Amino acid sequence: MSMKNIDTCLENKREVNIKILGTSDVHGRVFAWNYGADEEDRSGSYAQISTLVKKVKKENKNIILVEVGDAIQDNWIEKFAMVPKHPVPQILNYMGYDIFVPGNHEFNFGMPTLSNILRDMKLNKLTANLYYNENAENDTNFSKNKRRYLDASVIIERDGIKIGVIGLSTPMSAQFEEDTGYLKDFYFVSPINETRRQIEKLKSEGANAIVVVAHMGIENENNIPETGVKDLANAVPEIDVIIAGHMHQNVPKKIINGVLITEPHRYGTFVSEVDLKFEIENAKISLISKDSTTVPVKDEEPDPEIEKIYKPFHNRLCRIANEKVGETLNDMVPKKKYHGISAAFAKDTGLSSFITDVELYYSGADVVSFAYNYENVRLNKGEIRRKDIVYNYRYAGGDVTIYKMTGKQLKDYMEWAADYFDTIHSGDTEYRYNSERAGRKYVTFDIFGGVKYKIDLRNEKGNKITNLMLVNGKEITSEMELKVGMNAYRFEQLARKGGIFDGQKIPVLWASKEAIGEIDGTIQNMMIDYIKNVKNGIIEGKSHNNWEIIGL
Repeated sequence: MSMKNIDTCLENKREVNIKILGTSDVHGRVFAWNYGADEEDRSGSYAQISTLVKKVKKENKNIILVEVGDAIQDNWIEKFAMVPKHPVPQILNYMGYDIFVPGNHEFNFGMPTLSNILRDMKLNKLTANLYYNENAENDTNFSKNKRRYLDASVIIERDGIKIGVIGLSTPMSAQFEEDTGYLKDFYFVSPINETRRQIEKLKSEGANAIVVVAHMGIENENNIPETGVKDLANAVPEIDVIIAGHMHQNVPKKIINGVLITEPHRYGTFVSEVDLKFEIENAKISLISKDSTTVPVKDEEPDPEIEKIYKPFHNRLCRIANEKVGETLNDMVPKKKYHGISAAFAKDTGLSSFITDVELYYSGADVVSFAYNYENVRLNKGEIRRKDIVYNYRYAGGDVTIYKMTGKQLKDYMEWAADYFDTIHSGDTEYRYNSERAGRKYVTFDIFGGVKYKIDLRNEKGNKITNLMLVNGKEITSEMELKVGMNAYRFEQLARKGGIFDGQKIPVLWASKEAIGEIDGTIQNMMIDYIKNVKNGIIEGKSHNNWEIIGL
């Protein structure tokens, strides 16, 4: 072969590298700032992600940037849901995102609000499996006349390579918004079936690789089929890559049925980085390798341009955070640990007594419950500011809904909560969390008010709750009827298939968001109102000592 022919062969064969960067579940972390604690938090933010993205773009021109959802809720950014120019579209537009897929929390503010926010995003908004209810029908009878809320897929071309991208939102969103009615005019369909349809379409349009951007975790949620991308990967091996989200897991790389999967944790702490290598030979394009990892951003400096965009919003949030609500006369959470766990998880504290007092006061329930979001809650003697309320009770939408239960149903619920801890054995010196329960997205250790009880960790599963009685000393029997106030989301979780209330008819008697208001009926706002208007700005902050963990 002549040198000329060799040169011609080399010219007809080349490699192209495409890098996809994915973020998910940033939850309002635009600045490197925690507004609940009112302090800098360099663990992650869009400002730091922007710096990382700029560095990567200098090294590789073939970049695709995707956001997997849950961007507009938490860290107080929800306070801007109704403003004419929401900050998140401004941030995503500046950073040059190509794709946005709504997460379940994007639906928290109603569809007109979400549509206004999406309108300002100058990128591809995708979700293949959400339709208007006007055309809802059995998924096996798919009609081309059905109208989606957003586009299902798009082809993004880089250096002659066509990447087909499909967006999916978690079908669990419909259940999460059941009480609000925000999704009553919409209908989620099978992610698997929709993905198959879109792959056929994208392949016909010349896609060289298929990437699914899914606001879904890897495993099924609450054991419901097709709510995790593992089911999707097993059913549709034609997918090359899935960038997942929703479950707040750091998944650098996982292969299921030949499908590469990655998930970038939460709160902007990591970015998923997918590398696709293509070979082009005589106009034939082949994907010859794929790899992924997650990259931490904690050491990146915040992008000053992002800070400039968000500065007016940041200043407003700082003012709100420092509004005085009242004061407490005592430290409300002991600083010492008890056999390896926080006092807040080991015994009744001034803080848990306060929160359950609030729930009992507004609801009139016999028994109430709530859960912290983490161990390191704190509220020291002195002024209470709005940020202290939000820091210690993180669930902005948390409510109190009263259910009519029997004593047995309450006991079953309390045993479920107590199983957040492992049974201890001879020789143990510390209490241990159940690894499966503690590894879930949210804390599932519920604390109860209106009752006295002990959690004896020497006992096996289902028998940890002892000495259970109402605070007036009345014994709780299996058949007695009780008004139990709890977060509606928690009840729905326990009433689903496989839950402790699965198949049981448990009537709703009252709901704080209906009786008091969608905003005023949240636990956070009831806590504030209780301090200001019921306690005239001063709470004692002492524990009722109604419960504790025992065994060591």
